[in-house]
Order: sequence, then C-alpha cells, then structure tokens
Amino acid sequence: MIHIKERIGGLHVVFLIRDSNTELYFSRYRIEDAEHLSETLEDVEEQFVPPVDPGKLQIEVFRLQSNTAFAEYSLLAENFANTIINYDRFLFHGAAFIWHGRAFILTGKSGIGKTTQLRHWMKLYRDEIELINGDKPLIWYRNESLDSNNPPTFEVFPSPWTGKEGWCGTRSARLAAIICLEQGTENRISKMAIRDVVFRLFLQFLFVPDSIEIVDQICRYEEQLIQNVPVYKLVNNGNSEAAVMTHDFLKKEGF
Repeated sequence: MIHIKERIGGLHVVFLIRDSNTELYFSRYRIEDAEHLSETLEDVEEQFVPPVDPGKLQIEVFRLQSNTAFAEYSLLAENFANTIINYDRFLFHGAAFIWHGRAFILTGKSGIGKTTQLRHWMKLYRDEIELINGDKPLIWYRNESLDSNNPPTFEVFPSPWTGKEGWCGTRSARLAAIICLEQGTENRISKMAIRDVVFRLFLQFLFVPDSIEIVDQICRYEEQLIQNVPVYKLVNNGNSEAAVMTHDFLKKEGF
C-alpha cells in the first residue's frame, strides 16, 4: 500500500493506493503552500475509516475492478468527494480560474466546450487570469457568521483531478460567478433565473448518492450557492469571440 499525502482545500488528506502508477496522476497537482506530511503513519488500516480528526482524512478504493492506475485515480475521486461533503466541501465539475482576484467557473456537461473557452481566456487574457483547476475544483462552503448581512462564501481550490490537459494552479479564490455553457450558432450571454439553474447545477456536483443524507447535504450546498453566487448562461459557437464577449460582459456586471 502506497501513501500519498496532500493538503487539499485546507484538509490534510492521505490517499492509500495499490498501483504505483496512480501516483503519477497526483504529481500534476501542486499547491503553493502545500504541507506534505512527513510523519510516519501508525497502524494504517487497509480500509477507509471515517477520521475523528477532520484535519486528516484517509481515502482508499475498496473494490477495484480494473488494474489500471486511471481507474484507481478516478474511484479515489468518488470516495474523496463523498467524504469531504461532511466537512463543508465538495467537488464540482468545471474549469476554474482567477480573474481580478476572484474565482470563476465554466461548467456544463462533458464535451460542451469548457476547455476550449478556458483556452481562449488563457490566450487572450494571460496577464489577467490565473488557473485554479481544469476539471474538478474543490469548493469550500464557509458560513462562519451568524450575521445575515455577511452571507456565506464559497472558496475555490485546486484538486488532484485536473482533466486530460492536467491544468492545475496553486492558489484559491472566493467564487464570484458560475458560467453555464451551451453550444449554439451564435454567441450570447445572460444571467439565469434561479428556476433555470437548479437542475443544471445539481448535475455538476460530484458525488455518489449512497444515502439520503448525502443527497440532502448536496441540495443544501446548492441552495446556498444559487442564493449567493450569480449564474450566467453562455451560448457559444466555440470561437474566441465568445470569450471576448464574456470578458466584456462580466466587466460591465462589475467584476
């Protein structure tokens, strides 16, 4: 058993892996203030045990049907996603970047063009943006104030699951907006009504619905997300003009 120790979204996490090649996928993940734990783990169980200490999680795949490293890497994501739900965090499907000090996420079903649009942003506005994660950023729901004038916030972090491009940054930022992508013949962007957001965003939360409690917690996170973070719909034809239009539109929105 191989131990991969990472700091992800403010949590110290230990991944227990069987295939040494799985570690290569984690090598693409890096974080500026990473604290790779150096202490020796004592009596590490060969099964996942929910930790008492929320600062140190152990994640492992129980039943691996395939011997490929990628299968283990992917299944670790599922186990990790379900575990961190209990710690006010979740994985979200999207491409995240920092612009003007705040985080933005391009989201939508696989193949919709998230990578294409982020690539346009990186080419056109390389001096303005900074990458967070290209596929599955971690989001930390923070509701530390009882004052209704201080609403909860969502902090976006890198994660080891970076997509086929391996895009991963080193910094986190507060979530400013989510942009849902659709393919079309013309480029247009508009703010979405809450009734149009609920189902679309729910599909982008990454979790395994093993229990009613997990689904209920995800619904609570989504409720807070759509109440406190604006969501926009970008219909685009995949060209760079869509990125320019989105950039200029968001500036007019005050970002």
